[in-house]
Amino acid sequence: MLTKRAAVCGLIILGSVYASTAKAAASQVVLYSSNDVQTVSTVVDQFEKQNPDIKVAVVRAGTGALMQRIKAESANPLGDIFWSGGLSTIGAFQDQFQPYRSSQAQAVDAQYRGPNDLWLGTNTHVSVLMANVRQAPGGIAPARWRDLADAKWKGKIVIPDPQFSSASYVALYGMRKLLGEATYTQIVRNAVIVGTTSAAYQGVANGEFAAAVTMEYAAYQYVAGGLKEIKVVYPEEGTFLSPEGMALIKGGKRPAEAQRLYDFLASQSTQATIFERAYRRPLRADVDVTKLSSLPALSDIKVIPLDDVRMEADRGDFLTQWRQLVSSN
Repeated sequence: MLTKRAAVCGLIILGSVYASTAKAAASQVVLYSSNDVQTVSTVVDQFEKQNPDIKVAVVRAGTGALMQRIKAESANPLGDIFWSGGLSTIGAFQDQFQPYRSSQAQAVDAQYRGPNDLWLGTNTHVSVLMANVRQAPGGIAPARWRDLADAKWKGKIVIPDPQFSSASYVALYGMRKLLGEATYTQIVRNAVIVGTTSAAYQGVANGEFAAAVTMEYAAYQYVAGGLKEIKVVYPEEGTFLSPEGMALIKGGKRPAEAQRLYDFLASQSTQATIFERAYRRPLRADVDVTKLSSLPALSDIKVIPLDDVRMEADRGDFLTQWRQLVSSN
């Protein structure tokens, strides 16, 4: 009897050891992400619930810093997947990524997919004017980019420094091409320049400024939150997109796990969840934002196309000229 009981106890202990070992043996994937903490936490929690055999370790930093880190680690990659950054920036570092044809790729227009599936677009920022009509001259929001060149807007506009904000760089680069040097210069001279994207849109929401050059999602969160004085303006001349995407890091040590996370991030349900939580406009054609919000369909917004490759190549010269313009202001 004692021998039998000992055998049973041994099996129980052995079973516990096996269960503990199996739990400990859950594989890990390392995600490099420039997205905000809340968005990352939401999707990681959902992924781990659906994939209990994989744990996600997150390294958060700005897109530029992560690109440099991936490049520095290329001989011994420590990350597996990058999500998400501007497609032009990913393209500039494309040698650091490896192709992957996701089962979700067909839902995204070909223009937002990298050559040989090196990256996949996930969402796009739309450049907008965010206006606080209580602070706007005459209580009227600007309708066009060029309206901001009027002297009545001096000191009432806030623009994030494009040296630190890729979305601001896209908007200003596009404005200069669209409006010409003289009008662009006057807009910058009328503006207050701040160091972060959030300082711009928060400044308008708090009534410190009348208008900001910012991103759709940032402005819309206040509209959705019930601030009636806040308006999202798609300028009449047209506006600019800042598409973002993700890619697998070349030589990553956990490619199978990284591919599963990649597919999850690209999926319809995940992209819809991210939009509902953070208003990041998905690039998937099968997520209808008009049914999830009061935002217009992308097809109803006048978009001025920009050459991503040329824009990235022009960045250095543009920022040099920007510093000269701001310092002379």
